[in-house]
Amino acid sequence: MFTLTKLVAATLFLGLSSAGGAYAGGLLDGRVFEGVIGPVEAPDLADRLKFEDGYFWSDICTRCGFLPGEYHSEMTDMGIAFRGVLQSDSRGRFEYEGIVGVHGAIEASIHWERKRWYWTSTREIAFQGIENEELASQTLSQIRQQLDGEDPDTNPLCARF
Repeated sequence: MFTLTKLVAATLFLGLSSAGGAYAGGLLDGRVFEGVIGPVEAPDLADRLKFEDGYFWSDICTRCGFLPGEYHSEMTDMGIAFRGVLQSDSRGRFEYEGIVGVHGAIEASIHWERKRWYWTSTREIAFQGIENEELASQTLSQIRQQLDGEDPDTNPLCARF
């Protein structure tokens, strides 16, 4: 009887917590989006945004020293809303907040913050793109191995970040 009570309570809890837009991790896992990243007014750099195993990353951002970060997602009336942070020891942090529409279009606003000795720099950036179902996402372990060999200071593109 005690076990049945626990089972009923767990079922009620799960039913209530999954109703109407509740948190769901990993809704974008395995998906790759091709697009552009850059200043909000005119994103201009070709990039890919990838999701795997509850983490996400940008090709450009990882080459510039930003590590894959956990993301959180939920179903909304507009599609899948997500948010997450990419962090770099030397270049600051990117806070992503975006939406993936039902037809695979993605728009994300990115708040970049870099703390320096006497001041903090901030900038608003955007990523806009579309899902490319033909591209397979790298695994999280593959991207982490790739990052071991990257030196952001030798990449002129990284000077923007």
